Amino acid sequence: MTNNFALIAVDVLHGHVDRLFHYALPEHLLDEVSVGKRVRVPFGQGDKVIIGYVTELTHVLPEDVPFEKIKSIHSVCEDFPVLRADTLELARWMRDKYYTTLAACIRTIIPGVKADGGFHITKRAARKTFETSFVPDSDAIILTSEQESALAQITDGLSREASPPVLLYGVTGSGKTEVYLRAIEKVLALGKQAVVLVPEIALTPQMVGLFTARFGDGVAVTHSRMSPAERFRIWKRAVDGELELIIGPRSAVFTPFENLGLIVIDEEHEHSYHSETAPKYDTRTVAIKRAELSGALVVLGSATPGLETFFRTQEEYADYSKQINVSGGEYAIAKLSERVNKTLPEITVLDMRREMARGNLSMFAAELQDALGETIEAGRQAILFLNRRGHSSFVSCRWCGNVLSCDHCRVNYTYHADKHRLLCHYCGKGMAMPSNCPACDSMYIHRTGTGTQKVEEEVSKLFPHVTALRMDMDTTKGKYGHAKILDAFREEKAQVLIGTQMVAKGLDFPKVTMVGVIAADNSLFTGDFRAGEYTFQLLTQVSGRAGRAKDPGRVFIQTYNPEHYAITFARENNFDGFYAHEMTIRRALCYPPFSHVFAVMITGPKEIDVINALRKLAAIMEYSAKRSKSNTFELIGLSPAFVSMIKKQFRWKLLVKCVRESPLVAFVLYCIKKLRENDPLTGLSVHLTLNPIMME
Repeated sequence: MTNNFALIAVDVLHGHVDRLFHYALPEHLLDEVSVGKRVRVPFGQGDKVIIGYVTELTHVLPEDVPFEKIKSIHSVCEDFPVLRADTLELARWMRDKYYTTLAACIRTIIPGVKADGGFHITKRAARKTFETSFVPDSDAIILTSEQESALAQITDGLSREASPPVLLYGVTGSGKTEVYLRAIEKVLALGKQAVVLVPEIALTPQMVGLFTARFGDGVAVTHSRMSPAERFRIWKRAVDGELELIIGPRSAVFTPFENLGLIVIDEEHEHSYHSETAPKYDTRTVAIKRAELSGALVVLGSATPGLETFFRTQEEYADYSKQINVSGGEYAIAKLSERVNKTLPEITVLDMRREMARGNLSMFAAELQDALGETIEAGRQAILFLNRRGHSSFVSCRWCGNVLSCDHCRVNYTYHADKHRLLCHYCGKGMAMPSNCPACDSMYIHRTGTGTQKVEEEVSKLFPHVTALRMDMDTTKGKYGHAKILDAFREEKAQVLIGTQMVAKGLDFPKVTMVGVIAADNSLFTGDFRAGEYTFQLLTQVSGRAGRAKDPGRVFIQTYNPEHYAITFARENNFDGFYAHEMTIRRALCYPPFSHVFAVMITGPKEIDVINALRKLAAIMEYSAKRSKSNTFELIGLSPAFVSMIKKQFRWKLLVKCVRESPLVAFVLYCIKKLRENDPLTGLSVHLTLNPIMME
């Protein structure tokens, strides 16, 4: 034993051991152990050797820690620290912010770790992430006056020690990416590094090509379809100082750069920036904290910013934050109000009720069908958007009314024509398409609804000599699935691209002059208070794919609800009008950003147990809320989740609202603690999400 000790966070996710343990440093390890390194330590009654992380070194033991019970560090895992000072502090902050364990946060920050604690390491050279024929001509790009102004504002932020995030709010096609590129050039010239975050679905060959053409070998790309070994290899290159810039989805925010100068979050409104697994973090919030710890600047870019983000750029937010006694948090804003080509697409809303009244029962309105034919005949390209994959959204029996559904999940099966199978899009379970009803044995089985496969089938019938490509989860399963489809479309091997939200953003094809939205109503009536916002964003983004070059663009939006404000504002490309309308509703209902919402979901194999547990929790909350004198808590629920069973686990939830975040978190955690004191919740799981991006 020595008088040198290390405080270790053991790599165990259970909340009961979410604390730091003191271990002695053997003399032969004194020069090897340092803060941020992984070590092996004996743990528990059996002294099983497990992985731990060194968070602090000390010469003093707390009075309540007996010296004779101190165990020694077994060995050191690597000769380099896996956590830098800022990422270690970030992990501590995430634990408190997202009420999870420190071990869970550290696992999120460090990629490529095996179940046994080792790293996924390969000696093979990392394969190229994308192959693309696209090579941009950067020398010909001259910034507009608005781009120059936005860049100057970002550059000014880079030179300050403490800068607020900057929202780069620019219409689709206004040249936000070029502003990012110029800002990164300035950061790299200062000897610093940059991170560019993009939604996974926008991580296209085109996006990668823009950055690699400008910055060369100092760029690395990471994404979810890479192997753990490939992701670890890129992470290690960042640790070793071999990279200047990394591009990737939300996990790239944790890149271990030593001198981070800039974090760009493109399409900052995207839902994929919210983690759906513990820790359920918001990438925007984490990036801002990372920048604060590193002295970096955050640039949030979008044509349709999240309302909470845009709210923080307004004078109204400063007044509101004073009212609820919350300091800081304001964002600067830079605007790009015009497209580079000066022309926004013409948007036409097609009322499908009128189409039906005219006897048109097909999935295409007559005007959309005519426009598609004209586009093809003119030698141009079109994108058709439908945010539902498969062929038919459900299959039912017209004789007895039975709807074929998954017995593991409370959802209907979706029919997939290419496999002639019914598939559950939640658990993956499937069955062959039956010829007779499983319930009554009748032959009146009918496929209803529309998916991307059915759109592809209809295009083939209407235009038999036209090549169409389909881009959805079913066609992009391979490692280079996205790249192959998009490269083929760019090379004009197809005239029509059909897809889900994968085609709604990040794409810039000069010959695309038409976009058709097949069913704008799909996202309007989900029961989520953000449904209008999500629909407006999706329609605006996909509309922005049309007419980005010299030829004007046309967009056709099919809907049964043409008067809905989300659709009318999208038709006008009027974000400011939508923002004002939606915020009036949010303020009246006291929904974010005028409050915080805490979602508590309990899951388990027996629905009655799940419901009873939530009822007990609701009773505790109602009692505790009445006793609260300084804060008002509003309970919403109890109700089944939007999908009330997944993989034979029943899911029920309740929501709690409060104007201020800290009291809300303390209130919910206190009530759950009281519930656990009275009920062990055997076989049940509790899932907590603060301000969920979508209400499940």
